[in-house]
Formats: sequence, C-alpha cells, structure tokens
Amino acid sequence: IYYPADPKEALRMHGPWLRAVAIARLRGLEGADDVMQDVAMAAVRNWETLRTNVNAKPWLYRLTVRAALMHRRTLGRARKRIKEAIDSYTARNGVSEAPAPKQREATSNDMLRGADPLASLLASERHAQLRLAIARLPVKDVEMLLLKHVDDCSYQEIAKRLGVTAGVVQMRLFRARQKLREILVQQYPEE
Repeated sequence: IYYPADPKEALRMHGPWLRAVAIARLRGLEGADDVMQDVAMAAVRNWETLRTNVNAKPWLYRLTVRAALMHRRTLGRARKRIKEAIDSYTARNGVSEAPAPKQREATSNDMLRGADPLASLLASERHAQLRLAIARLPVKDVEMLLLKHVDDCSYQEIAKRLGVTAGVVQMRLFRARQKLREILVQQYPEE
C-alpha cells in the first residue's frame, strides 16, 4: 500500500472520489470545483498537522465534507439575499410575482441522438426517475452509492476512504439501496 508524501500527491490520488463526495453533498455539479479548490487549499495549509500519511484518506474526506457544507451554507445565504431583493423589488414596483423561468422543450435533435428514439426516450425517463429518487436520499447514502456504483470502488476501498470498516460500508450500502428501492416503488408503483 502506498501513502502520499505530500498534499499534491494525495489530491492527485484521491481527487476523483473526493469530487464525487462533494457532488453528493452539494446535490449537483454546481460548486464542486469551488469545493475541491477549498479542499486543496486546506490540505496544503494543514498537511503538517496530519500525524501520519496513513490517515490522509479519512482526513481528506472530512475536509471535503466540511468544505461542501460551508459552500452550501454560503449559497443558502446568497439565495436568501436574492429572494429578499426580489421581494423588495416586487413590493416597490407593485409586481405580484416574478415570471417563472421557461423550461427547455425537447427537440427533434434530442430524439436523434440514439438509434431507437423510443429506447432513448425510455432511458432518459428512467434516468430522470432515478435522479429524482436519489435526490430524496440522505447525503451519506448518496455518497456511498456514488463511490460504489459510479467510481466502482470495492467495499474495502470505500472503508479506507471513509475511515470505517468494510462491514459498515456493506450495511450502509444495503440500507441505501433499500431506501432507493422504496422511494422508486412509492413514486412508480406500476413499473
């Protein structure tokens, strides 16, 4: 087993799965780059506080979770200020409600991407259903599912990254899949 000697090497080794953790915590791609930059800065600044390089994975995981939470808090405050500004504007100008943003409609080009338009449409619908169900899961469950099924990590790799045992990872993944299944059955009982 190889342990990184410096923060640059540690981030190069663990960056992809840390990014998946950030995306799961942020519930989307927006802000993931900012979080990863904050993690990199914190890792460089605080590398000397790490007692041994063996602890780098759980330490980087905690840095990523903290940075993502701080980013979400900052975004929440910004959204609150924007909402207050909109409310103030509508009150001053007598506008009852701001117009809703227009949704993008599907075009014929969207259907032509796949060889079979019906299969493409059904796959797109399944992906949308799955994304909605995943959005309803707790963040820790989403992290586990991303590490296992997107990053293709073994139970042992996930355990090392998160600083828990492989048994805990198996239990959390089992429960996360069970919750996901229940959500999908509730939302789409006929399928």
